[in-house]
Amino acid sequence: MSLFWEPKWIRKRLIVEGIEVTTCEDKVSGLIICPVCENIDEFCPEGRTSSRIKENLLTFFTAKDLICHLQTHKYGKRVKFKLEKFEEAEEEGEEEEG
Repeated sequence: MSLFWEPKWIRKRLIVEGIEVTTCEDKVSGLIICPVCENIDEFCPEGRTSSRIKENLLTFFTAKDLICHLQTHKYGKRVKFKLEKFEEAEEEGEEEEG
């Protein structure tokens, strides 16, 4: 009996709600890697399987969970951009007052 997880990553194309994503899926557990957070070429090179593991690896149980996570990447960039713009506007206002 094994006391640790040894994944068998394979490259897989998932289509959920019209969104197509190429990522890695573990044949044993069915876990899916976020292709934005991790370099999928390291975990599942094309045409081969791999058993690479890493601490704090972000995985998901379903393709729908992955799509929801990918949408947060998009949202996070918008928030950061708005915050930067807001800070610039604040600095300009302070300079005019002085």
